[in-house]
Amino acid sequence: MTLVIKSAGIRLALALVGLGSVVALGYVLLTHSGDARVQAAPELPRYVIYYNSDASPASALVGLPYTHIVLSFVTLRSVTDGDVILQLSPKLDHALDQIAALKADGKKVLISFGGGAMPGADYVKMVDHVDALADALVNVVTEHGFDGVDIDFEISEALHVTPPDDLFDGKTFLIDLTLALRKRMGEGPLLTHAPQPPYLDPDWHAGPYLEVLKQAGDAIDWIAVQYYNNPGYDAPLPDDIVGLAEDTHITSYTGIATGLAGFSWSPEKTLVALPVYHADAANGHLPPGQVMSEIVCPLVARFGDKFGGLAGWQFSTLTPDHQAWNQDVAGAFTGDNCTN
Repeated sequence: MTLVIKSAGIRLALALVGLGSVVALGYVLLTHSGDARVQAAPELPRYVIYYNSDASPASALVGLPYTHIVLSFVTLRSVTDGDVILQLSPKLDHALDQIAALKADGKKVLISFGGGAMPGADYVKMVDHVDALADALVNVVTEHGFDGVDIDFEISEALHVTPPDDLFDGKTFLIDLTLALRKRMGEGPLLTHAPQPPYLDPDWHAGPYLEVLKQAGDAIDWIAVQYYNNPGYDAPLPDDIVGLAEDTHITSYTGIATGLAGFSWSPEKTLVALPVYHADAANGHLPPGQVMSEIVCPLVARFGDKFGGLAGWQFSTLTPDHQAWNQDVAGAFTGDNCTN
């Protein structure tokens, strides 16, 4: 789902005073008008799984505790006379036939746009045709009956303060695409993002995703932060992911959800994204028991019913790790798998 980040951010140690107040080290508080979509959100937490493999059929998701399925990916085929033509991954051919069954099982089904394998050159072709891209994505949603769109943008260099000459301003692209999609989809369909942690770090090219959230956050239902394939941002767990330690990282769950970067964003709209199996990521994989006991349980204890949830990359039934995610991990949301 993600590419190894090419630039390491500078870690910023922040002091948590109690559980809520912070020493923000001089960052100016940014605000957005934004919890309108939180108010309309379904019961939390969400239990999200990405599907990008034909190793196990999508029909096997029926009856499992996932609340949202994200089929991956839709990418660019061509831009012709200003029209953006998209294509769905061949791995989704059989999954598309299961969308109705998954929705009948009470799940929301989204389509993810982008992903780590979509090159910057494809974005360059679309950057001057954002409205046409939004139209094309809405057409995919309508044609297949999806419940919304997930944006997985992984062209890190385009998010630099000064992008390379052969790229583009990724921050502006994301803002414009998000707002164009929300305008076309209306308030009902879901619109989500899956940023990598450095993108939210003010010490990594000024935290480009902070500006995306400031400008377009009201249109976004949640962000699933990819706490993997980014060494220095996904370990140690108490500092970098959970964020309940003295040296809490600014991009930890608690850091994001309590505004350590000087930006107001809510826990209801923040998810922890992790690899399900060690082969699903270059680094950052954790055994399911550790995900429950050291990440989900502490966050549920800290945020209660405001905890936004957990996202896994990616679905299968082949290994014990996959089977545990499919059957057991959701119990930690209610405390069933947590010890006092």
